[in-house]
Amino acid sequence: MPSKSIFLRSLPVSLILSGCLLEISGAFNPPEVLSQNLSCDIGSLPVHPGNYKLRGSTYLKKDQFQAALDCFSIALQDQRGQQDPELWNNHGLALAGLKRFDEAIASYDKALKIKPGAKFVDRVKPLVKAEDYYIWWFNRGTALVDLQRYQEALASFDKSLQIKSDYGFVWFFRGLALFRLDRYDEARLSYRRSVLLSPNTPYNLKFRQLFNIQDYVVYYGEAEAKSRLGRYKEALKAFERGKSIRRSNPEIKFFQNNIDESTYENYIEGIRSLDAGDNAKALTIFDQIIVSNPNYANAWDAKADTLTILKRYPEAIQAYDRVTTIEPDDYASWYKKGNALRKAKRNAEALKSYQKAIDLSSGGFAEVWHNRGLILDSQNKYEEAIAAYNRSLKSNTLWGGIERIDTEYALAASLYNSKRYQESSATVEKILKEKPNYKEALQLRKLLQKVL
Repeated sequence: MPSKSIFLRSLPVSLILSGCLLEISGAFNPPEVLSQNLSCDIGSLPVHPGNYKLRGSTYLKKDQFQAALDCFSIALQDQRGQQDPELWNNHGLALAGLKRFDEAIASYDKALKIKPGAKFVDRVKPLVKAEDYYIWWFNRGTALVDLQRYQEALASFDKSLQIKSDYGFVWFFRGLALFRLDRYDEARLSYRRSVLLSPNTPYNLKFRQLFNIQDYVVYYGEAEAKSRLGRYKEALKAFERGKSIRRSNPEIKFFQNNIDESTYENYIEGIRSLDAGDNAKALTIFDQIIVSNPNYANAWDAKADTLTILKRYPEAIQAYDRVTTIEPDDYASWYKKGNALRKAKRNAEALKSYQKAIDLSSGGFAEVWHNRGLILDSQNKYEEAIAAYNRSLKSNTLWGGIERIDTEYALAASLYNSKRYQESSATVEKILKEKPNYKEALQLRKLLQKVL
């Protein structure tokens, strides 16, 4: 099964330019290394393993695997290079790119044996931290997938997730391994988790080379994730693609353990009704599913969404409670529960629900920070509100419905309330430059003119 196990950490921020920075002189003898048919041109840079690592990383980003391997191999001739786990990881990536997967795994193992606190050979700080190791466990797992050693790959992915549970790529590859082991239901949940953590990535393009046409579960996982995010049209499109594969390959067993295929398709029919705006029909469908499948989280989540649309907030909150009880790591339901709590004027609980969504979604997203800011502003916690709005403006938008310009206005209002008038005025002018007729911004400008 052809694939690329190429997932790099961010490249180091600077080259090593002088011997005084990392005590370059002494222990390294590149001519001896070059005599072993390795070559790596570092130009006029000092002869130091860090510079060979940096040049190799540049080749690696360009998929020039043999050139990268030569550079990393030279760097590893030096004792300082041998103590850098990231260098061993990159060495493994180059080997994996050349489809030398067993050697790649051995290189990743070298990285994983080095304890936290070690030095990166290409920079003085920071030192290696325990949280850095998630990427090396992940890369090891992808090489094992390439070797079709799926059970061992799962063990590596789980090690990675113990360190960093919100890395979407790990969840995708974990789903791939589970699918190959015929553990379809678990695979679907992993695929869904991957999409929830990176919903703006074109899912059917992300890893096309890694799964064959019969892997319909990947599309069903996407459909569920997009449904949780309220992206109903995208959900239906993904489901139809998976269903087409499923119908063309009737020998493939259905993935669910706790519901049958018709129930799953009824759930999708409810999503179709939601997309069409037929909320009453959707609610009936979800209630019927729950009667026979009381622990089916998808149906509870969709029911809660429907109740929220119908402004039946107390019932919606109860339905979201069921989802987060069944699947406590689903950040989307925590976020939507927070919205229902906010609309029900239960702000303290809403803030807690938003915080859970932030923690579970790798730092949050534009909408959750915006809505958190609204509550904090209403509580006269203006500095905290300002911080939330700034986080919102720097984050990705997942749901839509909140325009960036509205967040900018909310920020301007909180700045005004905190008597930071100059900053508020600058933000208002930025808004009015983009949208001259923004009514609230015009009113705020008049208030600012009285105090400036």
